[in-house]
Amino acid sequence: MTTGCQLLSKGSTAPVEEVSNASRGASVDTQASLPPEDFGQYYLWLKDQSVQMLEQEVERRRKGQRQGDADDMLRLVLLYSLPNSPVKNPHQARTELRRLFNQPQVEVPGSFYALFDQLTENIKYQRQLLEVSESLDQVMSEKQSLERQLQQLKLIEQNILKRDTDNNGN
Repeated sequence: MTTGCQLLSKGSTAPVEEVSNASRGASVDTQASLPPEDFGQYYLWLKDQSVQMLEQEVERRRKGQRQGDADDMLRLVLLYSLPNSPVKNPHQARTELRRLFNQPQVEVPGSFYALFDQLTENIKYQRQLLEVSESLDQVMSEKQSLERQLQQLKLIEQNILKRDTDNNGN
């Protein structure tokens, strides 16, 4: 293609045909709103969608899940795993994957086993973070309590020093 362009002389003009999406039978808006069939492409597509579109997609996939559609169940897992999803829930995603793994008639792509492992690690780190956060809250509470006790001791010390100076002055 590049060679063809280089072979044209600078002064010559070649006819250019405009190819629009409408002439191919699809509009850009229609293509943008249709989710891809491939799970990897579907996940990337989800990342570009608005919250409203994600909510619609969740409802659509939940309907398919209720009907037992394994693809809809896997797509719902991806929605539960999406960082900015209105339904982000790694625990639910992991639970749904475990259910699918236990159904021998359902063929789950290998990438979902990797996702399961990642969700498991994520949940483990969330629990650790919660434990550390609770420990930090406890330490901060103890610190505040000790600071109040220190203030009280300082007041007592000031009162004792004031009483001593008053008694020595008489």
